[in-house]
Amino acid sequence: MRIAVFDTKNYDRQSLDLANQQFGHHLSYFEPRLNRDTLELVHDVEAVCPFVNDRLDGEVIARLAQRGVRLITLRCAGFNGVDLAACQQHGIVVTRVPAYSPHAVAEHAFALLLAVVRRIHKSYVRVREMDFSLDGLVGFDLYRKTISL
Repeated sequence: MRIAVFDTKNYDRQSLDLANQQFGHHLSYFEPRLNRDTLELVHDVEAVCPFVNDRLDGEVIARLAQRGVRLITLRCAGFNGVDLAACQQHGIVVTRVPAYSPHAVAEHAFALLLAVVRRIHKSYVRVREMDFSLDGLVGFDLYRKTISL
């Protein structure tokens, strides 16, 4: 299958190329987001792979269908940027990421909590500016605190 992948960064290309080794799809990567201004990049593909901030409204969907696109495969869980009614009208199938790792989300939340508690960002900025003063950087201990949902 020929797939146009939009809103890509180097890490996207590396991950998708690695995952694609077992399938052999032809992936064309584009840095811009998919929207009405970048539709000209879509040609000779059966599928497009946009990301969370790409905008596939009714006009974009109609033009994708005219170009032979039959599959939109999102690299995100959210699909609010895609006009699903227009996809159905034009016979385009839409897939998405069903869920993200709850462990990764929890660990990221904990990392953010530690950054706030220990004033990491503020201290990083100060050190970068060669300011090693401790004023305003004293945080608090999480010891004996309860973290819960």
